[in-house]
This record gives sequence, C-alpha cells and structure tokens, in this order.
Amino acid sequence: MEKPVINTEMKGSVAVITVNGRIDSETSPALDVELTKAASGNSKLVIDLKGVDYMSSAGLRAITKASQAAEEKGGAVKLASVPEEINSVMYTVGLNQKISSYATVDEAVASF
Repeated sequence: MEKPVINTEMKGSVAVITVNGRIDSETSPALDVELTKAASGNSKLVIDLKGVDYMSSAGLRAITKASQAAEEKGGAVKLASVPEEINSVMYTVGLNQKISSYATVDEAVASF
C-alpha cells in the first residue's frame, strides 16, 4: 500500500496539513504521526483533504485525536476542501458537528 503524501506548512500562526492519497487502516498511522507532530507545536490546525480519495474510520480517528489535542491547548482543528464522499461519512458519524469544514484552506485559516 502506498503511503499518503502529507505536507505541513505554516500560514501565520496556523499549521496547514495537506493530505493526498488514500487514508485507511494501513496508511492512517502516518497521518496520525503527522497530525500529532503538528498538534504538539500548534493549537490551530487546518487539514486540507482536497487530494484524499478515500478515508476510513481510522483516518477519522486520527483527525479526532488531533482535534482533542488542539482543543486542550485552546485551539481547534478545521478541515478544508473535504471531498463529498468523506463529508457524507463525517455527517453520518456526527463529526461535522465537532469539526468545522470550509471550502478552501484560506477560508479555514481566516476562521481562526
């Protein structure tokens, strides 16, 4: 299984994590490591999911874990460019009520 491509960059005081590829039980540990690393140094995270073609519950769990870590520091995780398939799963499990989604990275960054 090919590992997802995950890049982190700073936009002001916000860490923007761009994820590309498939996030499933085999590849989610790489996402979890990157999100944990980003959350340890920042309380404001934006996760850009534009390049994600599939996400299992393991990926959603990694995002939830990062969200909890950011909230403990008084921050938040916000999502950007969420594909419709992933958005519908988030809605089904109620994650859309906990983590805000935005159409673009710039909108998500500006929401802080």
